[in-house]
Parts: sequence; structure tokens; C-alpha cells
Amino acid sequence: MIDRDETVTMIAALVAGDPWLSADACAVYLGMVKPDGKINRCGFLERVACLPDFPKANPVTRSWKKSEVDDWSREQQRSA
Repeated sequence: MIDRDETVTMIAALVAGDPWLSADACAVYLGMVKPDGKINRCGFLERVACLPDFPKANPVTRSWKKSEVDDWSREQQRSA
């Protein structure tokens, strides 16, 4: 179930024009590509999207806000 705050956040992001990334787009954006050049969608979903600190997907569109993925990626680089 989506709580009110999440709904407001999703609507605000859509209105503001914050891009949303599909699982395939997230995988490519994060550099998860197989040696043969194919997108590693399963790898993204099984190893990254399920992490507790990774942004939650929009339950309706099953996509992630690019700005949140950017923030997460920067934090991962800082802590590495």
C-alpha cells in the first residue's frame, strides 16, 4: 500500500519533470552491461534494486526517479 507521503512525492516528481528510469535504463545508467553488450536487467533487479538503501520504485510505473538514483550512486562512491 502506498502511503500519502509517497503519493505526494511521486506526484511532485512527475509535475517537476524529474525523469524516471525503467529497470533497463537503471542498469545501463549504473553500468550494468554484460560482456556481450546486453543490458543486465536481472543483475540490477537481483543485486541493486533490492538493496535496503536503494530508492524505492514507483509501484505503478515500476520505475525509479533519476535524481534519487543519482543521489544513491554518489553516496556509494563516497563510501567506497
